[in-house]
Amino acid sequence: MHGLRARSLKIALEGRAYTTWEVSHSRTVTEADGSSKSENYSETYSAKVIYADEKMVAWSSPTGDMEVFPADSYQYPFSFKLPQELPPSFEGSYGYVRYMVKIELDRPWYRINKRDSKVFTVVPMFDLNTISQAILPAKELKVKKLGIILFRHGEVTVECETARGGFVPGEMIVVSTRIINDSSKDIVKAQLKLIEISTDRQAGQPSSATAEIGDRGAEEVHIAKRSKGNVELYLQVPSTVPSFDYCPIIKVEYVVEVKFESTGSLNSNIDASIPVVIGTVPVRSSASHNDASLPSTSDPSAQGMDSPPPYSEGDGVQPPSYKESVNGVDGTTVDKDSIEPFVLQYPFYPQLSKDHKKGGS
Repeated sequence: MHGLRARSLKIALEGRAYTTWEVSHSRTVTEADGSSKSENYSETYSAKVIYADEKMVAWSSPTGDMEVFPADSYQYPFSFKLPQELPPSFEGSYGYVRYMVKIELDRPWYRINKRDSKVFTVVPMFDLNTISQAILPAKELKVKKLGIILFRHGEVTVECETARGGFVPGEMIVVSTRIINDSSKDIVKAQLKLIEISTDRQAGQPSSATAEIGDRGAEEVHIAKRSKGNVELYLQVPSTVPSFDYCPIIKVEYVVEVKFESTGSLNSNIDASIPVVIGTVPVRSSASHNDASLPSTSDPSAQGMDSPPPYSEGDGVQPPSYKESVNGVDGTTVDKDSIEPFVLQYPFYPQLSKDHKKGGS
């Protein structure tokens, strides 16, 4: 068997954020007969931010000529140091933050160079204990008149609250709701969802895409007409990208959406949304926070990325495992033809939801 001839092995590290979008326009065109008409058309735009672009030669022929490699397995160690302040790996409907290693084997001119690439996940530490929004309770009040004009059913008030505004994947979100049903219709169903909102900020024309990444499905409840009631809803946070807002062209945030359905037929549902923050280090117990001053900032940051997250034995929190993103392979929709299918992995704390048997996964 003939060996493989090669001159060098090159390796590159690439990291970038990229978005693409379309802008619709209309214009007037003149027909051959002199008449005019209006037509619609669209233009495609894109934006990118480079976070890593490094190259190295892992092996090269000492003589500069082709060398022959007998059939065997060969290994060449290499390393790159990631820059500081990187946004986490993310795959969205209109853009991504993607990191990969590329290799190229330089072969004779009559042979095509061998190339390959591998996407890997970058997840900077995001300690929820560093922002007040994550530590403090989160509330939302919604009042709605059910029905339509001339056929009003009355008013429903929904007050939702979570014990805090920050969570990590694997943790259970518990939403306590109080319903004042001053309508003529019974409240019969409740639903809790976790919504991911990715915003592409480009050319002064931001656009947002929403995705339901967590949904317990509708649950039966009963709040009779002209009465009050309390409902607790549970939802485990799936493996997902942390909230981030320090990339110039992409940001990701989350809301918990609560929806109640009544027995009415038109405009007879009521929903409320609570903004939440998803991090990688869970909120410590309230006792731990009593000994420390409350942070004043509410912006996620990438502080401390040069060291692993601290896990306090006093809090009883075990280090996370890493779980494939809830979006799976289907989460990759942009620039996917030139790479092998891949699934991002994020820190996951399944033990944090073990006390909520009703929550499930």
